[in-house]
Amino acid sequence: MPYILNTQKDIKTMLKVVGVNSLEELYSQIPSQIRLKNPLDLDNGLSEHEVKKLVQGLAEKNLPVDKMNSFLGAGCYDHYLPAPVSFILSRSQFLTAYTPYQAECSQGILQAIYEYQSYICLLTGMDISNASLFDGASALAEAALMSLRITRRKKILVSSSLHPDYRKVLDTYLSGFDFHVQVVDSGNDGFVKLFSLKQVLNDEVACCLFQSPNFFGLIENVSEISTLVKEKQALSVMVTNPMSLALLKEPAELGVDIVCGDGQPLGCGLNFGGPSFGFLATRNEYCRQLPGRIVGKTLDKEKREAYCLTLQTREQHIRREKATSNICSNQSLKALAACVYLALMGREGLKRVGLNSFKNVQYLYQRLKEVRGVIIPYPGRIFNEFLWEVKDAKKIFAGLSEKNIIGGYYVGDSFPEHKDGILSCCTEKKTKNDIDNFVNYLGELLHG
Repeated sequence: MPYILNTQKDIKTMLKVVGVNSLEELYSQIPSQIRLKNPLDLDNGLSEHEVKKLVQGLAEKNLPVDKMNSFLGAGCYDHYLPAPVSFILSRSQFLTAYTPYQAECSQGILQAIYEYQSYICLLTGMDISNASLFDGASALAEAALMSLRITRRKKILVSSSLHPDYRKVLDTYLSGFDFHVQVVDSGNDGFVKLFSLKQVLNDEVACCLFQSPNFFGLIENVSEISTLVKEKQALSVMVTNPMSLALLKEPAELGVDIVCGDGQPLGCGLNFGGPSFGFLATRNEYCRQLPGRIVGKTLDKEKREAYCLTLQTREQHIRREKATSNICSNQSLKALAACVYLALMGREGLKRVGLNSFKNVQYLYQRLKEVRGVIIPYPGRIFNEFLWEVKDAKKIFAGLSEKNIIGGYYVGDSFPEHKDGILSCCTEKKTKNDIDNFVNYLGELLHG
């Protein structure tokens, strides 16, 4: 029995309504080489028991990260998730709550978002945060559009050491606009080349987009970049790993105008690479250019604390020509996860997670330097990950996998100049034994 129960009479009636004579004519815009010539070759249906057994068999082909010795990072990090985070998120008041359109019906959700915004401001040093975005890449793209609106300029500078996936999303966002994107190359040391940045900065530049720690794990000269950008009245937009802010100076203190990134390290788990949430924070003077929504705290007519959607700059709420973005929602549940995680960890707990990640990656850095055949192209000014190179990296990567070791993220597909490059990460979950096993087996692969 077909899934769509259209009779021939139904089909004929619908074709007549849309003004075509046949299904072939209806599908004429679809290239013939991709049109189905014969019925789908599907097996017969299965019982519930058979389906469950089949799916379990497929699932068992995958190894969970907990069964691997993983050094994979590159934007998604395996931090420990305290048990209360999942427990609180699974409560029906949060798990089934929809976007709070009617503030009077959603005080709990609104309060949670307000507290999330407050935590993001504490981490970044910024004055105001929105209620979250889909992910880090869309947060960066929205920050770029913010800069274009604020400065009324049409040129964007992008660091070459920005996450390649973020750059692709940015290109997609800007593809329908008359804006010019120029890439600023990194120097031989992996950092933004300040001389090159100064050469391309002019009165047409709206903003400079850079990442710190950058894609290669290096902590940039944020203050110097921001100072150069400000000299031309442009905006500095920084992508960052929020966990790094437990140890590093607040971006606001370093002169950054807009801070954004992916909040996955803050209590979201790996989730097979998603979903997580994007965060975006800025200075007070730019608050009306923030995309999405902002929750504020006020008093009701009986002088009780109340939460409400303070600024709603999306086109569903205000005139389209006044809207800052057509982004239509926020990641309330994942933002809540970050809120719960940060409340549980506190300032000292978060600092300890960051410090242990830093200590572990420094130990891995020193151990890899001892392995003959391994090249570390950049200095060790890193937070939790770094790039290393080895001959026949893909072959080595596959050899490590046979021992249930994920050596990191292969960067050669995105950066041809690092065709033998692997980006390795450590979080607080790594042990000395994990690192030693990885390095020792790498040595065996290279030298027998």
